[in-house]
Amino acid sequence: MCKTRNIPFPEVDVPSEDIKKPKDFYVFKGQNTPTVIHIPLFNVGNCGDKIKEWRKKYGTFQGAYSAEMIPDLVEIAGKNITNNKEKLLEQIHLAIKNTKAE
Repeated sequence: MCKTRNIPFPEVDVPSEDIKKPKDFYVFKGQNTPTVIHIPLFNVGNCGDKIKEWRKKYGTFQGAYSAEMIPDLVEIAGKNITNNKEKLLEQIHLAIKNTKAE
């Protein structure tokens, strides 16, 4: 979509082996584009071998989640931040440094 609208965006290339079992942190960079950080909601870092089960329980195209489902979802999403805090901070610092250099 960004290409058709001439919006700078880095090339997003997720290795094929990561499609079914995504890692918990990806960084995409390009020339004159923003740095894009992608943390899949369900990944090997927070779901282990149960990614398929989590995806099934929390499908993208379903109605509202029940009140009982929310705490588990918040916990698994929170693990993404806890597990990747240092990587996130590193990328933020690099982005700030690169912005100041320009």
